[in-house]
Amino acid sequence: MEIIKLPPGELASEDTDCIKINALPDGGYSLVASALMACGDGDELESVALVGSEPYASYEDAEAAGLAWAEAHCVATIHVETGGSPEPVRPATR
Repeated sequence: MEIIKLPPGELASEDTDCIKINALPDGGYSLVASALMACGDGDELESVALVGSEPYASYEDAEAAGLAWAEAHCVATIHVETGGSPEPVRPATR
């Protein structure tokens, strides 16, 4: 899986698979994700999302969880957004 880490505050384009990690006021980190799942032999892609996970103790824990989620959904290229408020990423629209 190719991992593209964007500069803090930069957003991935709407047609990319993405995880977003945000610092929370209490010092933890939130994680949301959106991707088009490409597992299996068919040509159909299914939109999947990760929303509302428990806060992570560190940025590294949140990133590791997001990358594991992307790997489990057969994502070929994942963009990693950081910073800002804990808002969901836009659904992927390839």
